[in-house]
Amino acid sequence: MTASSSAKGLEPRAEAALIAAAQGGDRAAFEALVLPCQSGILRWLTRLTQDRSAAEELLQESLFKAYVSLAGFRGDASFSTWLASIARNAYLSWRKAQLKRPDNVSMNSGDGDDELDPALEPADGWAHLPPTPDELLWQQELAGAIQQSLDALPGPLREAFEQREQGGLSYAEIAQRQQVPVGTVRSRIHRAREAIAHDLKHLMEPA
Repeated sequence: MTASSSAKGLEPRAEAALIAAAQGGDRAAFEALVLPCQSGILRWLTRLTQDRSAAEELLQESLFKAYVSLAGFRGDASFSTWLASIARNAYLSWRKAQLKRPDNVSMNSGDGDDELDPALEPADGWAHLPPTPDELLWQQELAGAIQQSLDALPGPLREAFEQREQGGLSYAEIAQRQQVPVGTVRSRIHRAREAIAHDLKHLMEPA
């Protein structure tokens, strides 16, 4: 199974582990997060721009921005919603630039923001396609590997990781719960992410 397998349908813990692996520098984990939704985002951007080439450029721009800013992803929304929001902002910037071009004839009316179809908003989950049987099998393998990796972590590391990635707690809140300095919490989460990324590496590499 290759890294191109879908992360669609994974439980929050599995997505959090993939995100942690990607934040730890695992490019294949990032690709596993992206692939389930990128075709839907491309279709969305093509519809908005009415220009396939422009849509492809906006998608690549969005993927790059997502990759370089992944460290700041806090899991307030799903990864696909976060990525779609980045694509939406990229489209709005593109549209604004197009409206300023002297050769622009018409791109509908308004300033662009109110032209977005509410049915295509990220929260509606429009970006996903059903997983294939192979993808479902890979997800089961991944879920098992994630559980083993989490179970193998020392208790304080596992608790800090789950409270941050799944519970959405701040570093200060975790520090208060664990009764340790914030710096210790940061170190524990970093070590947990590195350990998970290492444990999942074999599932992210081409067979």
